[in-house]
Amino acid sequence: MNNITAISKFFYLRKNLYSMAEMVLEQVLMLGDSLENDDYSIAAEIIARDDLIDELEKENDNLSQNAILEAIASRNSLGIGEISDEIVFKKDPLRFALSCIRITRNIERLGDQVVNVAKFFQNGHIQKGLFKRDEGMSKILSRVITLSGMAVESLVEEKERFMGSVNALEQELNDLCAEAFHKYVSDPNMSKVEFADLYRAILSMERIGDYSVNIAEELVRLNTGQDIRHMDLGV
Repeated sequence: MNNITAISKFFYLRKNLYSMAEMVLEQVLMLGDSLENDDYSIAAEIIARDDLIDELEKENDNLSQNAILEAIASRNSLGIGEISDEIVFKKDPLRFALSCIRITRNIERLGDQVVNVAKFFQNGHIQKGLFKRDEGMSKILSRVITLSGMAVESLVEEKERFMGSVNALEQELNDLCAEAFHKYVSDPNMSKVEFADLYRAILSMERIGDYSVNIAEELVRLNTGQDIRHMDLGV
């Protein structure tokens, strides 16, 4: 194995990860259009595209495992032991390959939650215009799109600059979801079938926020070596 081969596979893994992240973000944006415009055809397209994301997950998983083995063998030839810790955090193929496994898993699960929302919406029980008419639901959808966009942008830019904002937005999203549940659980005008689909959609959107935070946290670990999971960041 030569140095050029190891480096080229490392960059291919990076490119593949970014492609998967951008495809999932497209799913989120499509979900926004579907819910805001009551467009069931877009929901169907979201569901159909999920197979492409699943295939990318498998490919990334295999690439990551191969990259780990190659990175271990090539660390010395890449000069990793002779440069500063800051560069190691950002450029070490082994660290990136390990993080890639965790990031890929969170991206795939984020995508699954988008598909779940599309399926619940596609059932046709949720009243039309809800995501435009209801301020709380409109805000939930907006925060989901923003959080997903921050996570993907941070990944592609290889920066953790959105970390504080991501945590603050996730807390706001959680509060909005709790408010929506309490509002509709006692709404006499909403059928049990509609509430069931709406509540499951709300839970899935809340989970999208969770996975966005997980991606941001992994980027902090990748870039700084600090594990901030389950820490109180004071935001």
